[in-house]
Amino acid sequence: MLRPQSSPFTVPSWLKWSLAIAGTLFILAFVLFLWVYIDVNQDRKAGHPEAEAIAKDQGDLTTIDHVSTYHGKREFHIVQGMNESKEASILFIDIKGNKILDEVSGEVALSLEDMRSRWENTCSSCTFKDIQYGFEEDEPVFQLTYIDDQNRYVLDYFTLQGEAFDQRFAFRQNE
Repeated sequence: MLRPQSSPFTVPSWLKWSLAIAGTLFILAFVLFLWVYIDVNQDRKAGHPEAEAIAKDQGDLTTIDHVSTYHGKREFHIVQGMNESKEASILFIDIKGNKILDEVSGEVALSLEDMRSRWENTCSSCTFKDIQYGFEEDEPVFQLTYIDDQNRYVLDYFTLQGEAFDQRFAFRQNE
């Protein structure tokens, strides 16, 4: 009796189509993810070169260590670096106004780590999230983000010397 011959590599057509569709969807999802990542990253770093140029031209920074953006009532750029006498300095810049709003010596301001340790001593049951420099009410500040003992998401502000600032936002979290 003769057996029908078949190739061991014969795959059902539904499986071929399923793999082709899954592969196409994977490639499309990857391209979309890459596009969104690049777009968001460009927005995150927008204005940094202009802030660096203002810091070097109008300020006395010779080296720039870090540039960040703070979104308050307006957008501010914070440039950290060293001046000509090798002292740490922080510049708060409004690039739309093309001017330096404030310059703080690193000796006058607490470091981010020192401010965090001071805050931890006052709120031991809180969950720390983030700390950054900010600019509120025409004054440089620290913005601390944490979850307090009442499970609220809190934005708390302190002066650069570590004193309480008259601004605090607490948001109740939905569960």
